[in-house]
Amino acid sequence: MSAPHLTPDAAPVPAALHVRTVRLEEEVDLLGHVPAEVSGAWLRHGQGMVALGTAWSVQTAGPHRFTAAAAAFRQVAEHARVDDEVRVRPSGLIALGSFSYADSSPRPSTLMVPRAVLGVHDGESFLTVVGVDEEPQLPASWRDLFPSTPRDPASAPLEVEPDHTPDEYQALVQEAVAGIRAGRAEKVVLSERTTVRSPAPLSRAVLLARLARAYPSTWVYHLDDVIGASPEMLAQTEDGRVFSRVLAGSRPVADGGELDEQDRRAFRADAKERSEHAFAVDSVVERLEGLAEHLEVSPEPFVLRLPGLEHLASDVSAALRAGTTSLDVAARLHPSAAVSGTPRAEADGIIARLEPHDRGGYASPVGWMDADGDGQWAIALRMAHLRDERTAVLQAGGGLVAASDPVSEHAEALAKCRPMLRALRGEETG
Repeated sequence: MSAPHLTPDAAPVPAALHVRTVRLEEEVDLLGHVPAEVSGAWLRHGQGMVALGTAWSVQTAGPHRFTAAAAAFRQVAEHARVDDEVRVRPSGLIALGSFSYADSSPRPSTLMVPRAVLGVHDGESFLTVVGVDEEPQLPASWRDLFPSTPRDPASAPLEVEPDHTPDEYQALVQEAVAGIRAGRAEKVVLSERTTVRSPAPLSRAVLLARLARAYPSTWVYHLDDVIGASPEMLAQTEDGRVFSRVLAGSRPVADGGELDEQDRRAFRADAKERSEHAFAVDSVVERLEGLAEHLEVSPEPFVLRLPGLEHLASDVSAALRAGTTSLDVAARLHPSAAVSGTPRAEADGIIARLEPHDRGGYASPVGWMDADGDGQWAIALRMAHLRDERTAVLQAGGGLVAASDPVSEHAEALAKCRPMLRALRGEETG
């Protein structure tokens, strides 16, 4: 069942979903069972879920897209019959979601309940099956639904075409920085697209397994046309609390390497990087007002080390006001200054002028939520839009402030494309 684009006043008639989750007594290697027809995924440290099919979905658009999707799912949850013998995150009724960056985006935002989910959480393995207006049928074996991940094919040469030459992109950076110095914004996050064409069909299952193995500490995601490995948690809610991890300020590092201690100390003390980071943290703290209280923020940024990049990071946590869902928080925080800039309206205006294409699902919330509204929403970074079975459009960028250097910013954008490009090529991380 699906629905057209909605406003909050035009919710669909909900399907009667019958949800059953059963415990699997054997240990499941989740990355070894990503089906070729995978419809969605959420993976980290070998845990999470992979999904098949669609039992229910809704597509929304415009400034009320988050509210409309949440209202539609709430109706479905109210009418659902759920038999969950496992009761862990994310068993029972869950919906996977991918939202578009801009209110004006022609790309619809999607919230989807899968037909089947294979999951692992804190050592518990489970299978969820969903029937629409009927009881779901359990397979004789969970492997009937989730066979082994397809074999990783031999890598093939790819055609890689950035939207801009290095000089052209650096000129855009210079233009944005000039606007900042003129007082039109304090920070702007500019991004670059790269189109990758493959001579052979791209396997979403293989890409997911490659990303999850190469970048286990990121949140690896897939739904509809987006796939990637995000290091940034926008909104995670559980037991009345919200957690958000803010990344802003980056240093590319050599393949398989990391900053030495002297360079890392200099990175943490760099005035430009700390300024960029402070804008991002402040935007999250300010936007949580009214939704949360008793905020706790990392006293100092820490360095998060990932293959090929190191980031300044801060964690924010707080007690949620009653009735606030994970999607409520994600909607309030999006777009944070980490992916837009500050002030938000002025930064988005500069982005719209300098970036020639709609961002689609890039830098927007992607994740999942349960029937109670708890869930996890990452920012769709280190990602690609899958345009067709042989074409992926990568997108990555970085935050600009008055002291930004165009050459360094271009290098950062290239480094942030590297995880997805390596997954497409089947390369090791080093």
